[in-house]
Parts: sequence; structure tokens; C-alpha cells
Amino acid sequence: MKFSYSLIREMVPNLPAKKKVADELALKSFEVDGIEGDALDIKINSNRWSDAASHTGIAREAAAIFNFRSIPVKVFNLKKIKKGLGVRLNKDSGCYRYMGCKIELAKKGTTPSWMKKYLRVCGLRSISPIVDILNYVMIEVGQPMHAFDAEKVKGDIIVRKAKKGEKIITIDGGEYKLSSSDTVIADEEKLLAIAGIKGGKSAEITAKTKKVILEAANFDSVSVYKTSRDIKLDTDASRRYGHGMSSEKAYLGMGRALKLLEQICFAKPVSITDVYEVKEPRKFIKFDSDKFESITGVKVSKAQAIGILKKLGFKMKGNVAEVPAERLDVEIFEDLAEEVIRMYGLEEIEAEVPVISIVPLHDDPIVHFKDKVKRSFVTVGFDEILSYSFGDFNNSFVELLNPISQDKAYMRPNLATGLDEVIDKNEKSFNRIRIFEFGKVFDGIGKEHWSLAGAVKTDSKEDSLRILRGSLEEVLDKIGIGYTSFISSNKDLLILEVDGKEAGKLWLSKKGSRAFFEADAEKLMEASEAEFEYKPLSPYPTAMRDLSLWVSADIRVGDLLGTINDLNISDLSDVDLEDYYPDLDNNRFGITFRLIFQSYKKTLTEAEIEAKMGQIIQAISALKGVEIR
Repeated sequence: MKFSYSLIREMVPNLPAKKKVADELALKSFEVDGIEGDALDIKINSNRWSDAASHTGIAREAAAIFNFRSIPVKVFNLKKIKKGLGVRLNKDSGCYRYMGCKIELAKKGTTPSWMKKYLRVCGLRSISPIVDILNYVMIEVGQPMHAFDAEKVKGDIIVRKAKKGEKIITIDGGEYKLSSSDTVIADEEKLLAIAGIKGGKSAEITAKTKKVILEAANFDSVSVYKTSRDIKLDTDASRRYGHGMSSEKAYLGMGRALKLLEQICFAKPVSITDVYEVKEPRKFIKFDSDKFESITGVKVSKAQAIGILKKLGFKMKGNVAEVPAERLDVEIFEDLAEEVIRMYGLEEIEAEVPVISIVPLHDDPIVHFKDKVKRSFVTVGFDEILSYSFGDFNNSFVELLNPISQDKAYMRPNLATGLDEVIDKNEKSFNRIRIFEFGKVFDGIGKEHWSLAGAVKTDSKEDSLRILRGSLEEVLDKIGIGYTSFISSNKDLLILEVDGKEAGKLWLSKKGSRAFFEADAEKLMEASEAEFEYKPLSPYPTAMRDLSLWVSADIRVGDLLGTINDLNISDLSDVDLEDYYPDLDNNRFGITFRLIFQSYKKTLTEAEIEAKMGQIIQAISALKGVEIR
């Protein structure tokens, strides 16, 4: 933002040269991006626009730095003006204060050369005396203002929300369609302005204007910012309101504008209205020298601290500071301490090596397990996704105090919802989708835990569920979870059991050919750790046998594996599903299991292996719908 050094110096006489002022401002107040002629390009912090985005604000900072007094601007005595202008604020208008003043112009007037110069330095062009005065007031004291041709305003001025689809043509000829969340200034018949952003053509000031209504107001910063962004209209006023402003500035702005209009255009105030129903609360903060020293490490006397705060506009009663209304950034003691230390000099703080304790490296097992799971899923053709931890869930889940948007107001209770949304966005581009996510979910009381979920989308539900189940079995095997089973709850739902305990679920979605699973990752990790407990390698050879079966369509692989495991056959070290294919003509499936035998005591004989195989075949054959091939 550009400021005129000459104007600042008018407010604070005897200031040193521009370079010195720029260097000190950069050290104690704001970064100065450059000097060009009379202009200082100063970068105002986003939380300081209310008090510092004006020449009076920068002058106050400069006066405090160089220990001078700043000269206050001259204002019109508003108490002398008769009250009576009709102004109405609707309850949901988003307007905190609205000042309107009707004036009569005795002559057209001419913009003074000094005013044109300051406007030009700040990047504004001269338009007409009234507009120039209001623009000058904005850069001088920081209050955006607007003027309406009073003879074009019908009835009262009304601040309200726009009607959905309502349109306005602004003074620059642009046409904008508004929504019901946008605040507007209107009269009894038409729109006059987009509140806090730009005036409308319907009551524009012209060379023939004799009577004017001046507006100085304060609007909700979020509302102005949202409207400016939605309609793609960015102005000096919208940026100021969008950063947040104090309602108290409206009084100063109106008084200053009327004083200049009186001097330049011989304007005469007729009536004024100030609608200010809920006033800003006064803020008081006690300055504690001991607390200040504990925070900053610098010992500053009480008198020195009070002197600094007074220079910055804080009213002091003893060691209690009343925060200036326009200092929206000062809320707590630490804010007050920051004001003192920056003026005292950050360079005065002595550097000290921080004292820290050396903590032994903590190895979090979930990190290694997560990495192992991710690599295993990638090897079976799945892609990892990362979804939002927030969503549009019902209010039985944990609600955020300050959500980033209305559809992200609750903590997620599962990962499957995020997977489903990803499929929605990608199914038009991909016929087959395989995705997974490893992340935290939250229960109804806010407790979090790790969860693992995956999804498959193909052309048929049966293929989706079969592929997902097979892939999950392979992943579980890769991460060392050998004893798993899938218990059928119904035709569209399987319960995943690990070591006989429920750990997750697989199910078919009612929406398209989609299959999902979600499991408790912490239970899987415990089972994986147990599986990988150290066991020495057997010095004796393995023996492999294949068991081929025909099974009916309603037989689950998990049921077959469970039958084999229940036999508790010694020296049976592993059972893997080797082959799986459909025989559609006979409504059955061909399955081949590979069984691995190995003893830790001796080399198994052929007769011993065949005896064990006989036990397995006998148990499997007894199952209904199973035939040995």
C-alpha cells in the first residue's frame, strides 16, 4: 500500500528523511517494500488494516518511533447537525453502524492541487471534488465513504440483504447479479450500492448534483469479502472492510469529510443519522512488568512501558491500558507486550541458546506397519488416496467449532465414505478402480484410532467383491497375518476375523458395482506383530501337496480354510489359495489349495504326509456342496 511521505510529515513535523523513516518503520512496525519519489510502499499486516491502513495510522507509528507528537486532523462538529435523515437497518443486514448525512452544496468547488498530488502518489486519479474528497478521507483516516445524489434517493435509505437474482449496475457500468447473502444499500424503490464495495449508477453524483447524502458505515468483514470474491469485484473499500474495521472510525470519517466539503465546496449539513445499536465493547488490559519480563526476557520499567503505550494511542489509568477502538488486533496481555517490545527494540533482546532435554528416539510401530501395508497394497494394483478428515456427517459425530465449510463440519467416523466420493469423481474416466486409505477416524466422543479401508469398482458386483477379498487376503498374508477367515453375515456382507476375533467388514455397496472393506488397523497391527514373533527356521525340508475341489457358488473360501485350521494338524505350516476359476455352466467354482508340510523334528515320510492329507480330504468331503477333483 502506497503512502505519501509529505502527508505523513505534515502530520508529524520534523520527521527525518524518507530513508531513515522507512528503515525505522521496517524495524519496529511494518515492512517497507520500497521508496519511489514521494511514495513509501508499506506492507500492512493483515490484522492491522483497521488502525494502520491510513496516513494517520502510519503517522502515529512514526511519531512513537521518533518520540514526536502527531497533529490530529481537523473535523466538523457533528453534534451541531440536526438529526433526521431516514435510515433503516434490517436485522440480518450485516451492518454494524451506518451514518448518513444530507448536505447542500453552495458551489461546485475545485479539487485543490495538494489533494490531487496526494491522491496521485497513492495511486488514485482525480475525478470530481466530492469523489476526490471522499477518496482522500479514505487514505487519510482509513474510513471508506460513499456519496449519493439525494434527489435520486426515494424515501429512506435501507441496508438489507439482496433478493436472490437481484441486479445492480455500478458507477463504472458493470452489471452484477447478487445472491441473498450479499448486503446492499437501497431506497424504497431500487438498489443504490453494493455495501462496502461499490456504488450504483442509480444515485450517482454528477456535475448537476446540488444535494448529497454522505455514507460512513461499517459492515461485516466476512460478508464483504465473500461478496467481493463471488461477484469478482475488488475495490479499495472492499479490501479495507474485508480485513475488518472498527465502527468508531465512521464518526471520524464523517467529521473529516464534512470539514473538507465545507472548506472546498462550501457544503452545509442539513440532517444526520447515526444508527449504531450495538457499540463496540471497550477493552482494558493490565500491564504486568514481571509477566512481561518472563515472556520477553527484557526488564522494562513500568514508566517506560506506560510511556510507549501512550505514544501508540493507549489510554493509561495506572498500569491498566484502554485499547484504542481501532486496534482490533490487541486482545490479550501478550498483544500488549508485543507493542512494548517492538517499540523498545527487538534488537535489545539478547540471544540465548535454548535449554532442552534430550529425549530418546521413540519408534512408533504404527509408522512401520503403515508403510508395510501401503507397499503391500501397491504390489496388488491398488492406488492410495488421502481424503478429508472432515465431512458432512450427521450430528451424532464430533462437530467442529470452526469448520472450513458447511460440508466439512464433522470429524469422519470412517474411511469408506471418502473412498466412495473418490469413486464418484473418477468412475467416468476409469472403468476399473482399486483404491485404499490408511488414516485416523473418530468415534462419537472424539476418540481417534487408526483404520484401513479399500474399495474396488468393476463392471459387476460379484467381480468387485471377489477381487477385493482376494487382494485383501494377499495383503494380509504379505504383512504376516496368516490365520484369517471371512464369515458370511448375508449375501452382501462378510465379517473379517483375525485370530478368531472380528477385525473388519467387507460389503457390497447399493450404489453401482462397488465393494468396500474397512478394518481396525490397530487390531491388524497386533496380529501382524504376533505373527512375526521370532521362530527359528526348520532344518528339515518342506513338502507341498495340492488339494483341488469343485465347490458350489454359496461356499465361502473362508469356511474351507476354517475347516482345515480346525483340524489342528501338526506340521501343517501353511495353506494358500493357489487357483480359483468359475464353471458357469454348472454354477460352481474350481478351487486349488496348496498345503505345505514341514516338521521341526525330522524329515516327514510320504506315508506321514498322506495320512495328514487323508484327514483333510475326509473333513472337506463331509462339507455339503464340496467335491474332490
